Amino acid sequence: MRIRFPDGFIWGTAISAFQTEMGSSGESVFTGTDWFTWANDMDIIREGLVSGDRPQEGDGFWDLYEEDMKRAKSLGNNAIRMSIEWARIFRTPTFDVDANFERRGEGEPISFSPSPETFRQMQSIADLDSLKHYEKMIDFAHSIGLKVFMTLYHWPLPIWLHRPVECHRDILKAKERGWLDLRTVEEFAKYSYFISKTLGPKADSWETINEPEVIAINGYILGQESGFPPGINNVPLGFRVERNLAFAHNLAYKILKKFTGREVGIGTAPPYFEPATDSPRDVEIANTARYLNNEWILNAAIKGEFDNNLSGNPDEKIKDFGGTDYVGIDYYSRMRVRYSEEKSYAGVLPMEILPCENCSDFNWDIYPEGIRKVTGWIYRAYLKPIYILENGIADREDRMRGNFIKNHLASLSAAIYSDNIPVRGYFHWSLIDNFEWADGFSMRFGLYRVDYGTKERIRRNSAEIYEKICKGEEV
Repeated sequence: MRIRFPDGFIWGTAISAFQTEMGSSGESVFTGTDWFTWANDMDIIREGLVSGDRPQEGDGFWDLYEEDMKRAKSLGNNAIRMSIEWARIFRTPTFDVDANFERRGEGEPISFSPSPETFRQMQSIADLDSLKHYEKMIDFAHSIGLKVFMTLYHWPLPIWLHRPVECHRDILKAKERGWLDLRTVEEFAKYSYFISKTLGPKADSWETINEPEVIAINGYILGQESGFPPGINNVPLGFRVERNLAFAHNLAYKILKKFTGREVGIGTAPPYFEPATDSPRDVEIANTARYLNNEWILNAAIKGEFDNNLSGNPDEKIKDFGGTDYVGIDYYSRMRVRYSEEKSYAGVLPMEILPCENCSDFNWDIYPEGIRKVTGWIYRAYLKPIYILENGIADREDRMRGNFIKNHLASLSAAIYSDNIPVRGYFHWSLIDNFEWADGFSMRFGLYRVDYGTKERIRRNSAEIYEKICKGEEV
């Protein structure tokens, strides 16, 4: 069969900086992030929060990007999605740079007015060699016919903003507490401004923050289970982080729009929450999970509507706040859930997640129809164009990936042609195997297998199916 997509559709593969850059040379290795410290800390490893795999032994995309981008092009891609490592650009603090913030009564930065002097000060602190390296990456992608969809922030923080091990030990006494602190929001705004004035117009599309809800949930609400820094379980702190991330998006979105002339969006990772039965309680708990997991942050970041009491209805509306030109969706799996008085999710939600029926190596439930369903509800809720910025499967043996790609893209085609959802593009996660955060190198998502000893890339059979679909051929 031939799976139909519109003319001009964006076909891509995705990577992120921290997960792929290191491993090929001393220059490729960068130690100045919270995730690097977290993944290498022996106490955190002994506690079982992380795998013990070392990100510095990874793919080496920092040096090998030309060959990897050629691989993306060979798949019939016309775009690549990548990210910038904030801490590579600003290896030392930017606290003393004045950007003229306007703050609300609670001290939350609502807007800022950086001046030419702001830029000069940021430029004097920035690592210009790293900046130039990212510029070379963008230029090379363009030279072989790939558009660049750039993510400004894909999870690691500069270590001067977040000391994750100290936060894990005592979050209340720690000094550098990452997204818990409004200082991080302001430094992110300055970083956004500097990038918007340098790399901003060079990239073709921008995403401010990748999956803000995952940062909050996996780090602060399910931290002991997920292994994400700072590895704590505290629901109020998790939603404070989400609030701060909404403020960060608000500032970054406006400054990127002002200086780049490009589309600017935000990404989210919605599972398809399916009630285990048609009972009212199961349906209600599935809707509640969806709301808290994804709608809460999108309402805040896009509409400026905050549900501070977690009641299901916003109790605060901030004027002239947020916005987006598109919503990026990272879709991976279904979660079948049911109401439970005996079990709870995050210690507060009376919900049980049922075991997967058709399982990936991650034990994520493979459910192609879900990509159509989550795309539909997000479009109806926000009326913005959609990009699928991530969709893929952990499948070390490459037994399931071919059908995964074919079935998910057939479902996405139905969303476009039967449901009239304006989906503009699709990025498969991932081009190459990568460092999968707390799980290290054990989870293999790549269309190309990576031998981490030699850095050799080996094309998997499933890549042929994706290539045929991208090129409009029958599969």
